[in-house]
Amino acid sequence: MARLIGYIQALTAGILVGKVVLLSFVVAPILAKNLEPESFGNVVRRLFPAHYALGMGTAVMGVISAALLVALRGMSIVLLVASGIWLIVLAAESYCRSPLTSQSNAMRDRLKEQESRGLIDTDLQAAWNRLHQRSLYLNSLVLLAGLCLIALVH
Repeated sequence: MARLIGYIQALTAGILVGKVVLLSFVVAPILAKNLEPESFGNVVRRLFPAHYALGMGTAVMGVISAALLVALRGMSIVLLVASGIWLIVLAAESYCRSPLTSQSNAMRDRLKEQESRGLIDTDLQAAWNRLHQRSLYLNSLVLLAGLCLIALVH
């Protein structure tokens, strides 16, 4: 049983890394090159909530499998660290899904409205840029966390 749960722990870490790599280095660049900005924005608005939900689901499975391994094998430093990393991933993915994505979308909508009228609010643009940068940092954190988890659970 512990072997199966260890496998689930490794699988969830692999899914976590795979989803970040696929979206960041394959899907988003292809979409950006092949879609008009408006279409790209519409697709990304539908894609990111699911992307973050998948991350939240893997994090929940990671926490549960780590807890089950503790119950079966006893506490170890590796399981303690893995559990902490999974909780960080869950917090980051949850924050990115909501409120960060909804705030970013609302700001982007206001910017588009202003642009359509020939206006640009530099403070609003700077605030949107900061939110976008934060999402990039958090996605990088999740990728690094997933790589650490793979190293821990192999």
